Amino acid sequence: MKKKQIWIRAGIIVIAAAAVLAAVLILLRNSDEAQYAERRGSMSEGFGQLRTVEYKGATYREKPAVTTMLIAGVDKEGAAHNVTANNYRDGGQADFLMLIAIDHTDKVIHQLQIERDTMTDVQILGIFGNEVGTRVMQICLAHSFGATPQDNAKYTVKAVQNLLDGIEIDGYYMVDYTAVPVLNDALGGVTVNVEFDMTSVNPAWTKGSTVTLHGKEAETFVRSRMTIGAGTNEERMVRQNEFMEKAIKQMNKRISADNKFGETVLNTIGELAVSNMTVKRLAEELVKSHSYQILAVDHPEGEYGFGEDGFVEFHMRDGAATEWVLEHLYTKES
Repeated sequence: MKKKQIWIRAGIIVIAAAAVLAAVLILLRNSDEAQYAERRGSMSEGFGQLRTVEYKGATYREKPAVTTMLIAGVDKEGAAHNVTANNYRDGGQADFLMLIAIDHTDKVIHQLQIERDTMTDVQILGIFGNEVGTRVMQICLAHSFGATPQDNAKYTVKAVQNLLDGIEIDGYYMVDYTAVPVLNDALGGVTVNVEFDMTSVNPAWTKGSTVTLHGKEAETFVRSRMTIGAGTNEERMVRQNEFMEKAIKQMNKRISADNKFGETVLNTIGELAVSNMTVKRLAEELVKSHSYQILAVDHPEGEYGFGEDGFVEFHMRDGAATEWVLEHLYTKES
């Protein structure tokens, strides 16, 4: 990849991960609690004494019932299953990172999107896979370390925990960009409006037409750029948003008609995913939150720049991570 280049896969990775996130949140909204008879409590219960933190003269106490989950989109095709023996630095990069925090006390769901180029401490592995300390680098690179998908996930979770003052992350769900056509076909094909002349990639995709995407057509629709219109990423983002909007509406409609469809989608995508949660376990956790308010996505404050190597870096404002954690995962004591 060239320096200072926005990777061509970035947009489709966001869609793949956002598709999983949408399925999770729609499942949450529409699940029938009766179908999950086994009750095991939230994943964050029973971790022992709640922590207290002193910050700027105030005392904060950890909330007693918060479940945190990390959703990630990976830029390596087949990342869930591709394992290269004795290669500890080839896991692909996590270009989409979203932390979901389900607050069972205040009955709200927080979403924190972490910029892929955020600079933080990342665990480094030696050539034999041994841990040799940490280095400050883009957080997306944490996923590249490890010989197995589970290792890749572990180091990604660890990097996010480092960034967010060592918070507990109860579960993770990581999927690669090949989930887009899988999701598309699970929905029976997503119908989209073609706002630009796309006949260079498909003769039927004329400007102003409405088409139903099948199989790899979904990937082509959201990924193509250079031969379409002005060839800008801005135009491609319009198509990506069109696909995601229509897919979410279609998914919502299907789940509303059949509350087991959400689990079916997650099972289907799950074949491309790495997770420490079964779909059943995830559903059990989320179904308890089906009436909670889903808050807007938070984006930490910070500044972009270029490192000495020419790659983009995002430096989170000092204190931004701590303030987000304390505001959403802790209670300020009087």
